[in-house]
Amino acid sequence: MKILAIMGASKNGNTTEVINYFEKKLKQTMNCQFEYLYLSDYNIDFCTGCHNCIFDGEDKCPHFSEVQKIEDKILEVDGVILATPGYMFSVTGIMKNFLDHVAYNCHRPKYFGKKLFIIANCTKWQEESVFKPMETWAKGSGFSFVGKLYVDILPFPLKDKELDKRRNLIQKGARKFINELRRENQVNPTFGDIVTFHAFRTLSKIAPKILTADYKYYKDKGAFEKSSRWYISSNVSFIKHKGANIIEKKIEKEVSNMIDHDEMNEIEGRYKTNL
Repeated sequence: MKILAIMGASKNGNTTEVINYFEKKLKQTMNCQFEYLYLSDYNIDFCTGCHNCIFDGEDKCPHFSEVQKIEDKILEVDGVILATPGYMFSVTGIMKNFLDHVAYNCHRPKYFGKKLFIIANCTKWQEESVFKPMETWAKGSGFSFVGKLYVDILPFPLKDKELDKRRNLIQKGARKFINELRRENQVNPTFGDIVTFHAFRTLSKIAPKILTADYKYYKDKGAFEKSSRWYISSNVSFIKHKGANIIEKKIEKEVSNMIDHDEMNEIEGRYKTNL
């Protein structure tokens, strides 16, 4: 079993201390290879918002070579941990920059079968807003999102009973992650997951010359076939499929009504709206 901890934190701070303890508890119960990937070790410049990854393909990103190194590592492992302290009620800048660079996966997910767990070093007041960017990316990118926990490590000495609370919390999270890693992979998308598939599919069908990377992705997967229910073979009930199809038709109608189709037919490549 291979685990990759993607660290949006310093190498000697409280978040690393939490992950060290999490790793210790994992290895007490299961045999696994555990790797720390510190985002600070990768020379990824700020996302410029060029949207090349969305429209043209991730390999057109100016920082693709560095981002690909991380994504290749993710593809090699069974489980991923995203770890960050809470900064300004969100993830760290370096974690946000990473998520910005891999956000295209929410259009074209590929991490099916990978288990993902989120850990934040933050207070309970930050918890929800710190988790949200990581959880949104994980669910949109095809991961099986299996859990999350926050640990509030304070910058001063804690009593033993307070430290024990935190140790027990981390141990509980590690146990949950272990159970999910051992569980047989069964892809059971939620209704929201299915609707997302239908939405991106129909948008790429409406604008194939603009959303060229998305269109190719869905076409290659046979997603435009009537029988297609999701990105990969999975347990999608008739009712969920029918409901998602109804929503897809509504999306297609509403978007199509907003578009100038004469101008759309003349477009080759990217389009920018002028107000």
